[in-house]
Amino acid sequence: METILVGEKETKDYLEEAKKVFENANEVLIRGVGRDTVKAVDVAELLKADGFKVSNISINTEEKDGKRVSFIEITLSK
Repeated sequence: METILVGEKETKDYLEEAKKVFENANEVLIRGVGRDTVKAVDVAELLKADGFKVSNISINTEEKDGKRVSFIEITLSK
């Protein structure tokens, strides 16, 4: 399964990237860390509106540069 790490690009860029992944795969993982969790949810919601299904959501924290940051991982499928 391919992972798309959401960051500084526009939401539409991640949406297009995910759709390209779905051309050759049945699942994609959208991952957002820190403030980018909101954008990751936005991407997943837009994909859901296009007919893809959310199959799993994972929320957790990790240590990054000595700080604890939250992240979200959303798995979508065809």
